[in-house]
Amino acid sequence: MDQSTRLVIPKPSGRAVGTALPSPDAPKACRLGQALASALILLLSAGPVASQDPEDEEELRDLLGLLERQTDLATKTGMNADYIPGMATILSGDDLLARGVRTVWEALSLVPGISQGLETTGERQVLSRGVGHGYASGNVKILVDGVSMNATLTATANPVLNLPIEQVERIEVIRGPGSSVYGEYAYAGVVNVITRQRERVIHLQGRQGPDLGGGGVWYWDNSAQALSASVNAVGVQADGGARVEQDALYAIGRPELSNAPGESNETQHYGAFFANLRSGDLIASLSVLDDAYGDYFGINHFLPPADQRLASRQRILSAQVGGDWNLAETLSARLRLEGQRYKRERNDLFVFPAGLYSEQPITMDQDYQETSLRAAADLQWQPVPRHALLFGFEAKQVDVDRASWSWMNLALPLPPNWLDTGTGRRVLSTIAQDTFRASERLTLTATLRYDDYDDVGGYLSPRAAAVWRIDEQNILKLQYAQAFRPPTFYELAYAGGGSIDVAEIATLELGYILKRPTWTARTILFHSDLKGPILLDELGTGGFTNGPDVELKGVELEYTQRFGSRVKVDANLSFVDATNQGTGEAVPGGAALLGNLALMWQPLPHWTTAVQLRYVGERSREPTDVRPPLDPYTLVDLTLNWRGPGTGPDLHLGVKNLGNSDVRYADQFQSFNGVELPYPQSYPRPGRQLWLSVGYRF
Repeated sequence: MDQSTRLVIPKPSGRAVGTALPSPDAPKACRLGQALASALILLLSAGPVASQDPEDEEELRDLLGLLERQTDLATKTGMNADYIPGMATILSGDDLLARGVRTVWEALSLVPGISQGLETTGERQVLSRGVGHGYASGNVKILVDGVSMNATLTATANPVLNLPIEQVERIEVIRGPGSSVYGEYAYAGVVNVITRQRERVIHLQGRQGPDLGGGGVWYWDNSAQALSASVNAVGVQADGGARVEQDALYAIGRPELSNAPGESNETQHYGAFFANLRSGDLIASLSVLDDAYGDYFGINHFLPPADQRLASRQRILSAQVGGDWNLAETLSARLRLEGQRYKRERNDLFVFPAGLYSEQPITMDQDYQETSLRAAADLQWQPVPRHALLFGFEAKQVDVDRASWSWMNLALPLPPNWLDTGTGRRVLSTIAQDTFRASERLTLTATLRYDDYDDVGGYLSPRAAAVWRIDEQNILKLQYAQAFRPPTFYELAYAGGGSIDVAEIATLELGYILKRPTWTARTILFHSDLKGPILLDELGTGGFTNGPDVELKGVELEYTQRFGSRVKVDANLSFVDATNQGTGEAVPGGAALLGNLALMWQPLPHWTTAVQLRYVGERSREPTDVRPPLDPYTLVDLTLNWRGPGTGPDLHLGVKNLGNSDVRYADQFQSFNGVELPYPQSYPRPGRQLWLSVGYRF
């Protein structure tokens, strides 16, 4: 069968989908569909299929699509995403590439309720349902192939967000609390980036800026010996930035000292490498992510010189070994041992311009490294057909190895370390989960996790959920979940009030799914109460503190329509009312209204074109900022794709921001010596850009 004649062709991920235990949540029709899809995949891999009947192709696509929506992200047990507690979004890497998405960070903005933000020196931010705007503070758990990448320093994982989409098989996303399964930092959502493993491909990419790079995927397997291996690697180099007319020096009346007008320093050298080995029940993996970039808009809102310096560098080295064993027909076990080293360097970071506090520019070097070790064991047991039980235990130790800094042209003496190198954290965690099939159509899930920290105490994360399959076309979901977020090492080091409590969130969700042969609609209503969110309060306490409670309430709508075998429409719309309970004002940074609309059309065999529209509504500023809210904007991306049958070349050519819209992100709060330093233009982004990606499959 000529696979290029279908618009969207999900591919098997090459990893085990689900567990050895049969999922009690899958109805008989679902299990039959999975079996048929697996058989068809084996048939396709054996050779070409003679039939070109459109009805046969549509049936095959439906069956493969069912398999593609399998996920274990919400419960650690494999089931279709429509039947899990809460609402999950699964993004196919091939689909994202066809729609013009270039990185994981861009891809996440296509998920309902999720928007983008920037930290002042270029670190990417993910705002989920309005939560996530702030300095050096992450609120979303980010995994790569199931391994956590969040650094304890700031709870962020910038190198993962910059991963090119060519290396990504799929991205699984859960909005809302996820601590009952994943513990710390799964506060406003969970993201699992699954890298490509079962492919052989090389590619080159380029974008105006300039932006040049390339990468590839290779795998080998010996089914007779149950042995397989894969390698995934990429490297990208980019220059350029966005036009900046004014910086904070204009706001304080010192424009003569400014580098503006000029360009933000957004040069980048990026590299990633993933290796995976499986032998029978045993697995081993290695991940290396190296992300070096410029200092963008300046750490104190003073525009750095556009000299293409690599002022910041983040590196993640992660290794994992483990095994998955079927101990009995109703019993399976999983063991994982992980080690991770995170490094962040600042080299000649621009802090103050010449003439403000010194005759020469004041710059800073900074060197930080932390090492973490983690052991996790899960036991899944299905004593009776209606019950599936999960018991898990985790132990994690994080230690700070280095935290030094040095300043150039600063007269004020400072200690050699900006963070106590004796800082460490031990976490012991247990989890228990019961998935109970009350009837053929009603499934109840109860999860309870306890995390004990040696520095901030212990916390419970409960979840209770019900999924009612009213019939084959209607699904109703109800879920209550709590999550927590411990203060990071950075926040503890700069606690304005002397101490910081753990931030907590409680969310109630009601979801509904309506499925028809050619279209699917999903709706979710949610209400969240945030207790003591951690924020930076420079004008008040002078550091990080627990802010006033926040209330979130909103709705997320999704709609997918297929017109025959050649046209597909994918749309979503979300609204969130995020209110600060202390002031009654909107929470800064996030947009109340977000929308996405994608139209994919296959006019000829092998050719696909896509139009992607992204709407971001008005965004509120910091409470002390008297400027009006940030204006809404609409992005239009256009992509043309060609992919031949079987092995051989493929081509993707696109235009980002076709209409050259004025796109700006909300600037973060910055102050010095009690004086607020706003960025008059906020953070402008580049305008229209052309990009190209050429690959060869072999």
